[in-house]
Amino acid sequence: PHNIGLGAAGDPDLVERVARATAREAHATGVNWVFGPCVAVVQDTRWGRTYESFGADPDLVSALTTAVTGLQAEGVLATVKHYVGDGGTVGGVDRGDTPGTEVSRVHLAPYAAAVERGVGSVMVSFSSVDGEPMHAHRRLVTDVLKGDLGFDGFVVSDWAGIDLLDGEPGFTR
Repeated sequence: PHNIGLGAAGDPDLVERVARATAREAHATGVNWVFGPCVAVVQDTRWGRTYESFGADPDLVSALTTAVTGLQAEGVLATVKHYVGDGGTVGGVDRGDTPGTEVSRVHLAPYAAAVERGVGSVMVSFSSVDGEPMHAHRRLVTDVLKGDLGFDGFVVSDWAGIDLLDGEPGFTR
């Protein structure tokens, strides 16, 4: 099921069981690393990836990071994504800009919860915060994620997001 449906159920135990089943199926095909769960906190339903989110409430999304527990309990490395603020872009624009004031108020909580659960990987968002592309956002990736939140796993680029820096088409600063 899509995360938005699981979020509507509001059942952390169900989410963990679904993640365990997903991990067992991934293992059966030789996969030991997945790019999920998405812990975006959707704030505008015009965002075309709303279905990837568990919902609009940071507390609910944080509680459903039990997906991390379920995946990793079955030996599959979880990757929470898309750090940080992709569900809060102005006007719901995919790969858009999120106001920095909203990041700490709304969007960081699920990442903190996932780090507490021992998530092994974090995928950086294509989005920007206050005009700074997340792939280049030292303060939020290094200082906040790795420093303040204590994340000690590894950070990965979203698809070829790292290639979009330094004036490449697709990002605005």
